[in-house]
Amino acid sequence: MGDLYTKPQAKASSLRRGLSPNIWAQAPITEINNGGLSEGFGFVDDFLTFDDENKWVLTQATAGTAALDAAAKGGVLLLDAASSTNNQGVQIQMGGAAGASSFIASADSKIYFEARVKIADIGTSGSDTGNLVVGLAEVDTTVLASGANSTANHICFEHLDDDGAVDFHSEKAGSRDSSTGLHTLADGTYFKVGFIVDGISSITPYVNGIAQTAHTTQIPIVEMTPTLVCHSAGTTDPILHVDWIACYQVEQIAN
Repeated sequence: MGDLYTKPQAKASSLRRGLSPNIWAQAPITEINNGGLSEGFGFVDDFLTFDDENKWVLTQATAGTAALDAAAKGGVLLLDAASSTNNQGVQIQMGGAAGASSFIASADSKIYFEARVKIADIGTSGSDTGNLVVGLAEVDTTVLASGANSTANHICFEHLDDDGAVDFHSEKAGSRDSSTGLHTLADGTYFKVGFIVDGISSITPYVNGIAQTAHTTQIPIVEMTPTLVCHSAGTTDPILHVDWIACYQVEQIAN
């Protein structure tokens, strides 16, 4: 295991750009990335390139674009709602020309997920703020429908209620467990959100590398895929900046 993943977690005042050691220290991602596929699978996308028919499938809710920030060092994807109309915007899901669900929780696996994002042009409160989703969800071309997550199975960070607070939800077959107010949005300020799915017994969310209260119910056990959504809440045209996203499942697969 490289020092990149085992060094101590930085303090909030000196938060590093990369993967949070508190999440990734026990994940064998160096081995997996170097061909040890018997240990599991996964990816890190730093968005040095982007093609919505190669790795990601893009879907619009009437409006929205996804493009690289040409002025950003190190790669940043811009998910632009491209609208100030309520519930219009854009989403991407892993899979390419069509969504593909490769991550499935099981008793013998662990799933590690983290992304570094910021949302800009959101105003300060009320309907000025934007709607976002970051996490794993079923393949669905309308993850957000009428301002709500319409997928019956997901593990996601969300901001949908216009109070500036980022919440965390795990939903299994339409039943949901929620943790609210885990982070407060600041226009144009990066933050990191992630989680560890430990078998089918717990999901621990992390904000800026710090563990929050684990969920022990409503752990989905069907196929899911990395999912990012940015919609307008009806006043401004928000833009979700995605610096990077990482997702790995550690499991010795029999097939």
